[in-house]
Amino acid sequence: MKKNILTTLLAAVLYFLCVGIGVFLGHLVDSTGNMFYAPAFSALVGGSVYMLLLVKVPRFGAITTLGLFMALFFLASKHGAGAFLPAVACGLAADAIARLGNYKDRIKNTLSFLVFAFSTSGPIFLMWVSPQSYVATLLARGKSQEYIDRIMVTPELDKILLFVSSILIGALMGAVMGQFLSQKIADKL
Repeated sequence: MKKNILTTLLAAVLYFLCVGIGVFLGHLVDSTGNMFYAPAFSALVGGSVYMLLLVKVPRFGAITTLGLFMALFFLASKHGAGAFLPAVACGLAADAIARLGNYKDRIKNTLSFLVFAFSTSGPIFLMWVSPQSYVATLLARGKSQEYIDRIMVTPELDKILLFVSSILIGALMGAVMGQFLSQKIADKL
């Protein structure tokens, strides 16, 4: 039990680092600062951590904890409840999907990660669902109007489709790489 908790917490820290790498890679692609591509790159990089967690802690709660960790980060960084909720909801839903396959079914685990990949998309969704609240949050965090004007992304259909499809592609690639890596590690154990 204690080992599972420590493994889950280690995975949460590692996934958080993957999100940081995802933010960096997203910034390389789009330097506006709006984090539009960060969830896709986070999923690409974080798939291995996620799949290894499923192998090491195949029980309900580990993925939910990962989602809660992301949610707490969004609260601590003052992104607000709008960014918090997708992380919690995606974590719970992803955990439930993986559980349907007893954390061993490749397809269910992949689908689980496709859902979980949206856990870091809260800030963009908040920008689209409640732009006034999003702007107010940024102003309260001391951001300038010039910064706000630069990072805002209008919720046009082509941008929404690009955002969702980039996350799904990044998550699918991350899941496949993660399953390959977790299988290699499992074979050595």
